[in-house]
Amino acid sequence: MMKLKSEKPKEIKLKINGLMDNPNYEKLKCKCDTTDIEKMHPLKNCLSCYCNIALNSMPRKPFQVIVIDRKGKKEARTINEITIDRTDDGLQMVRGWYY
Repeated sequence: MMKLKSEKPKEIKLKINGLMDNPNYEKLKCKCDTTDIEKMHPLKNCLSCYCNIALNSMPRKPFQVIVIDRKGKKEARTINEITIDRTDDGLQMVRGWYY
């Protein structure tokens, strides 16, 4: 008797358009001052930490949104692709993302 292979469901990955290998903000060094309580995180982030927080705020897995059409009907949609919006100030940091 032949054994059937147990098939795993395919894992759907989120496609992220606009990812860069070496954006300019990665060249910045962290300058957070942990010696003075008035300059410590979360009161004030250095530019390097601010850029990393923006990058880490993006989703990494597909997610669902609820869309309401003109007739009031609700529909759940799975988002499998997002696009990154970057700043044009030379740092190329993540300003936001959209689907």
